Amino acid sequence: MMFSRKIALNPILARSFVTTANALPKSPGSQGLAVLGEKKILSPAAKILQKSTISMANLRVQSTSEKIFRHIEATPVTACLGAEISGVDLSSKLSDDVIEEIWDSFLLYGVVFFRGQNLTPEQQVSLAKRFGEIDRHPIVQGMPKCPDVIEIVREAGAPTNFGESWHSDNSYMKTPSLGSILHAIEVPPVGNDTMFSCMYGAYDALSPKMQALLDSLNAIHTAGEAFNPTSVSGGSYDNPEAVMKYSHSQDLFTQNIHPVVRVHPETGRKALFVNSMFTTCFEDMTRFESKPILDYLFSLVGLPHLTCRFRWTAGDVAMWDNRCMQHVAIGDNSSHRRIMRRVTLQGDRPFGPQ
Repeated sequence: MMFSRKIALNPILARSFVTTANALPKSPGSQGLAVLGEKKILSPAAKILQKSTISMANLRVQSTSEKIFRHIEATPVTACLGAEISGVDLSSKLSDDVIEEIWDSFLLYGVVFFRGQNLTPEQQVSLAKRFGEIDRHPIVQGMPKCPDVIEIVREAGAPTNFGESWHSDNSYMKTPSLGSILHAIEVPPVGNDTMFSCMYGAYDALSPKMQALLDSLNAIHTAGEAFNPTSVSGGSYDNPEAVMKYSHSQDLFTQNIHPVVRVHPETGRKALFVNSMFTTCFEDMTRFESKPILDYLFSLVGLPHLTCRFRWTAGDVAMWDNRCMQHVAIGDNSSHRRIMRRVTLQGDRPFGPQ
C-alpha cells in the first residue's frame, strides 16, 4: 500500500476514522478524506484511536498495556503526550508498514522521538515526503543546497529568541503546517531542551461553558510581531553573512483568521488553536477585550501535566503534530553552539466545531 495524501489529509488512519470523519464538518475547500483503498483490517493502534468517547490521555495510558504496534516499539514519555520510537533507522528505505505505524504513533502521542539518527538534509526531506508535501518556510530561508530544510543555528555566546515562546509552527499561514520534523545536528552537553504541550488536554481542562464560548470564536494570527525586522534575533534580513537569513515576505504583513478550537481532521478531537507567538486577538474584538481570555488560555499551555520535556543528543529526531501540539525551545544555555534542521509538512485550512 503506497502512502499518499489528498488535500493534506492522511489516509493511513482514514479507514480508522471513517465513521468519525463522516460526522465532522468539512474543512473549507476540503473534498473529504482520501480514497481508503483495499486494506480492511484495522491496526491495533487504529482500533484504540477509534474509541472516540475516551480522552486522548486515557487512550495513551491504555496503549502502554497493549501491544499496538507490530513493526516499531513505542515507549510513552508521559500519560498525556509523547513517545520514544525505537527499532527504526530513519535513513533507510522504510516499508509502508513501518511508515504507517509511525503515523499511527504520531496521531496517538502527538509528538514522537527517535534517538541516534543520522540524516543528511536530503534524507530528511525524503523522509518527510513519505508523510506528505513539503511546506517551505515563507520567511526563514532554507539551506542553499536543500531549500526545503531550514537550519536553526545559534553560535556560542549569541543571543536569540528563535522559537523561545510557546507556538504552533506557522499558524499565521492560511494553511498552517501540519507537522514538523526536527533533527539535532549539534547540541550542548546540557540544556536547550524542547518542551511540548498537548492542546487536546488544554481544551478538555476547560469548563463546558468556556468550551461552548470558545467553540464559537475565531482568532487572528500574524507573523508580523514574532518576525518584526526591527527586533527579531537569531537571524537577519539584511546581513548576507548571517547564518540564518530572513526574507521580507508578504507573510510579515498578512493576517489569517482561524478557529480558536480546531477539530483535528484525522482524529476528530477538539484542540485549542491559539498561541502566544502568533495569535493577537479574537476576530471582531479589540486586543484589550481579547487579552484576559487569551492570557488565560496561554497560561494553560505550560501546565505540567499537559507537557513533556525532551533532552536532545546529537542525531535525535522529533516529529510533532502542529494541529494539536505546541512547543517551545528553552534557551538556557548560550555558551555552546546549537544546530538543528527542520522540515515542515503542508497542512490544510483549519476548521472548528461550528
